[in-house]
Amino acid sequence: MPPLFQRDLAAPLETEFLRLAAQHGWNPDSARYRNERFRFYGDAVLQDFTRHWGDNDSRLEAWQALCYHLGKAGPYTSIIECKKALKNVHVNLIDLVESKNSARKLRKFTTARALAAYTRETMKIFPKRRAKENPLLKQFLVVVFQPNNW
Repeated sequence: MPPLFQRDLAAPLETEFLRLAAQHGWNPDSARYRNERFRFYGDAVLQDFTRHWGDNDSRLEAWQALCYHLGKAGPYTSIIECKKALKNVHVNLIDLVESKNSARKLRKFTTARALAAYTRETMKIFPKRRAKENPLLKQFLVVVFQPNNW
């Protein structure tokens, strides 16, 4: 059994998942690999998002910190103002936490559709059901997989 995995919080999540998969000997073509990757990303994004911004969607300071990190400095004096400022901000959740973890530049998309295409292409997918664990994080969810009308 491999030793307990210690994630490097400054490293990209993909790098850390690959290290974890190698440690466990998971085959990249296996269902186990895909399931563990999905779980790893969900856990890491939720933990990191909560560590940086909290999980209380009724805390103005959390909304202001998100606005600031996303280049919408304000000043905003209410949560409603913050939500309006963030309404058309489209970022991948994995990229969002990685930008905060490592000060990497965050890629922003002009539309939810463009973000969804990028998310599918890179497989940087946050499990929607996990968003219920952090109400503040739900602001950034987009539909990634849509029936044929996309």
